[in-house]
Amino acid sequence: MKLANGSLVYSEGVGSLLFRPVVDGVQKGSIEFTRVLHVPLLRSNLLSILYLARVHHWHCHIDSTALRFKKGSSDTHFMATIDENNAAFLDGHVEEATDNSAHLSSTINALPLTASLWHSRLAHHSHAAVKKLASGSMVNGLVLVAEPRPDPICVPCLAGKMNANPFPSSVNRSTISLERIHSDLHELKTLTTSRYWVTFIDDATGHHAVTFLKKKSDAFDAFRVFKAFAENLLNAKVKELQMDQGGEFVSNAFRQFCSDAGILMRFATRKRSQQNGVAERANRTIDEHTTAMLSESGLPPSFKGEAVAAYIYVWNRLPSTVSYDPSKTPYELWHKRKPEVGHLRVWGCTAYVHIQKDKRTEIGAHMEKCVFLGYPIGFKC
Repeated sequence: MKLANGSLVYSEGVGSLLFRPVVDGVQKGSIEFTRVLHVPLLRSNLLSILYLARVHHWHCHIDSTALRFKKGSSDTHFMATIDENNAAFLDGHVEEATDNSAHLSSTINALPLTASLWHSRLAHHSHAAVKKLASGSMVNGLVLVAEPRPDPICVPCLAGKMNANPFPSSVNRSTISLERIHSDLHELKTLTTSRYWVTFIDDATGHHAVTFLKKKSDAFDAFRVFKAFAENLLNAKVKELQMDQGGEFVSNAFRQFCSDAGILMRFATRKRSQQNGVAERANRTIDEHTTAMLSESGLPPSFKGEAVAAYIYVWNRLPSTVSYDPSKTPYELWHKRKPEVGHLRVWGCTAYVHIQKDKRTEIGAHMEKCVFLGYPIGFKC
């Protein structure tokens, strides 16, 4: 809550309370106030008259002695007497919660049977369904009083049904190579000691690079190697690095290196992987395609690393819809020449490699049967 002096105070809880009003000296039935904020730093209780009027459609009548709160043309439900300091306090008292408090009050006379009330009575079903029940005479006993606009905020519904809004796709795309690099780390099992791969994706060209790591902390060294290679190849500088807040990216050494190199580190909010969507989606695509490659080849999951390396090799030679020039492949945008794909074969198929004479035994064959793993070594199946 923002106070008159500009300072902010924060609530520590939200709930409901029962208030027993006194109107012109006569005690009335209890009224339930919902969405009550518990703010320990406030020394006085506050009631938002504008919220009652705009959202709950209460009418507040003010004269020189009191504020009177009504629903429509009914009698006053509760009131606040104005004192000599021109401050108004509700007449009545807050009831203490007890096991039998549900029997102490009734909402039949205090609250009209609006769609909002039936929404709560019908286990928080949609307002449209409530109105359909009433208009179609599908049930008995449902009396519905028209209201200008239902309360747009239902705290119980927020607790049970709230979902995060979908993250919109970014429209801020780079047009210069290495202006922004997206990175993320993914776990895998390979024939070697590598246990992770880390991706480095150029935002402008869509070019993908993958490095295999033995441990997460090796991501820093992998980035330094990628930076040196990419900057030397493209004659440009890495300006931004987009990633999540994994421990492999937030080390002091990593931060200091980027600071010295003038690289802006852009971190996604914790538990919001969508903000690092380019790299996250790339890892998912890599995982899906390499699983298909392993399934087709019949090779065990231990060949996952080899499949990842082969897939990245192919991916950079495919069209990209996110690059600044979709008419060219990421490979051509990086290397300034069209890629060659004539040597590619089905990953995992049978291949034969010629053995050099000095490597043969006296009775050994001139050919060795092996598996095609997708690297550009020039042999044919």
